[in-house]
Amino acid sequence: MERNVSRRTLLASAAGVAAGALPATAAAGRGQLGCMTMLYRAHPLDTALHGIKKAGFQYVVPARAHADKEVFAPAMSSAARAELKAKLKDHGLTANMSLGGFGPELGKSGGLEKYIAELDLCADFGIPVIVGGGPWHFQKWPNLPKRDRDWQKEVAAFYNDLEKAVRHAGSVKVTITLKPHTGITARAKECMEVVKRLPSEWLKICWDAGNVSFYEGIYPDPDLPDLAPHVKAVCIKDHQGGRAEGNFPVPGKGQIDHDMMFRTLFGAGFSGPMGVEKVEGRDNVMKMPAAQIDERVAQAYSFLTSAIERASS
Repeated sequence: MERNVSRRTLLASAAGVAAGALPATAAAGRGQLGCMTMLYRAHPLDTALHGIKKAGFQYVVPARAHADKEVFAPAMSSAARAELKAKLKDHGLTANMSLGGFGPELGKSGGLEKYIAELDLCADFGIPVIVGGGPWHFQKWPNLPKRDRDWQKEVAAFYNDLEKAVRHAGSVKVTITLKPHTGITARAKECMEVVKRLPSEWLKICWDAGNVSFYEGIYPDPDLPDLAPHVKAVCIKDHQGGRAEGNFPVPGKGQIDHDMMFRTLFGAGFSGPMGVEKVEGRDNVMKMPAAQIDERVAQAYSFLTSAIERASS
């Protein structure tokens, strides 16, 4: 038997054991399946909300800007916030997470203050989870990492600010989740070190199997069963090809085993927010007509709801 096949078999067995070891209610958790409006960021927000709702989604992840207009950011006025809340309600959509953790750079000047502002924005909208990453590990992607001496200084500064951000997160009841994005969150085993270093109910992991495939060339991640209890959000993207290959097809059409991923996560009791992040394949999403995005978002919803149903049974 080929090595990669046997590895998948072992992971599938681990997922099944995890599910069987938990009460049926935990094993049957299905999470909150949503879609990111950033797929439509070249178009007005209303276009995104309409397409996402039409596809069948009940949850949404708002992007910072649409059609070059800021629509979800800490600088929003009270009136703009009220307008967006009403718009989400009118479309029958609930915002379930934010990618606001990727704007501010913890460890850099002003980064902590900006991060806190993003946490406050989430709290205002009732969004329970913010997603971010650690410091970027490369001088030049994909083949030149930063010098370790410099990198370790960045990591230390990042953790210093992250600890303060986590304290604030607890005060506003918003969970910070870091996702695989090279460096300290490259894959599951590195993510485990993050939650061990700063243990807190307000600091967890957002899983992203597509990123582990794209940035690390690993699929499936053999350590996900160990990390799964710490996963509180999921960014959903498929990937096709080797490391650094920029091809992110509609979920279900690439090399990510979503059924195995969901079985592993649900088996560990996962029931949190999930957001579809990419459907463009090799296309430029900024040039895709809204109707084409609508079609792919609908395909993603159809595949993912079926995969979640299979993993929950």
